[in-house]
Amino acid sequence: MSSTLVLSMMFVSLLVLLLSGMPLAFVLAFLAILFTVILWGADALVLTVLQTFDAMTSDILLAIPLYVLMASVLQRSGIIEALYRAMELWFRRLPGGLAVGTVAICTVMAAMTGIVGAAVAAMGILALPSMLQRGYDQRLALGTICAGGTLGILIPPSIITIVYASTAQISVGKMFAAGIVPGVILAGLYILYIILRAIIQPDLAPRQSGEQTNLGEMLSSLKALILPVLIVLSVLGSIYAVLPHPPRQQQWVLLER
Repeated sequence: MSSTLVLSMMFVSLLVLLLSGMPLAFVLAFLAILFTVILWGADALVLTVLQTFDAMTSDILLAIPLYVLMASVLQRSGIIEALYRAMELWFRRLPGGLAVGTVAICTVMAAMTGIVGAAVAAMGILALPSMLQRGYDQRLALGTICAGGTLGILIPPSIITIVYASTAQISVGKMFAAGIVPGVILAGLYILYIILRAIIQPDLAPRQSGEQTNLGEMLSSLKALILPVLIVLSVLGSIYAVLPHPPRQQQWVLLER
């Protein structure tokens, strides 16, 4: 049986079972067992059990449920709502200020949780109605949330990065460290694009110049940044702290080269 035929059968079976309403966990388990028996026989199920046990005892994959727990706690603590209110107050005078603040919040949430769904769901509930109410273009609002939410794939602690590093047998810490700068650059490019589009086409993101902002309220809203900043510093700081650093003499040699 060719690999193309097997892939096609698995894809069609996955699609049919998902459309039937069966839970995803049971769909994946059923297909894995079914095609293992078809391709390699019932004896190959022993390898499935051993692989499952190895995954359950993996120190690397242990971080995934802990990050999911942290994301759930942050979503129910009210921090995201307070953070969005602070960003709304400080960025509203910029061209496309609400969209810029949404990308900034998605960047912070990516560094706190590492889960794409957390940022997309939260900003879809908070930011999308606020932007549409203020006359933002629907495509710009939806694109901002979707693009900003995907930063959780790149910025550590990314769960996708953990799974990839575990599968590829490479250092998770080095993968995390390598994703920080590209993630921040990508967020900056998103913000730059929004500002330029809002300047060229003001109808896409109208400025809220008529709303009066109290300076005291703006300064008071910064209290919402304390806990997120502490979480981001602790997560990223611990990642850099555990990375092996070359001796100082070796660093000078690398710089000279």
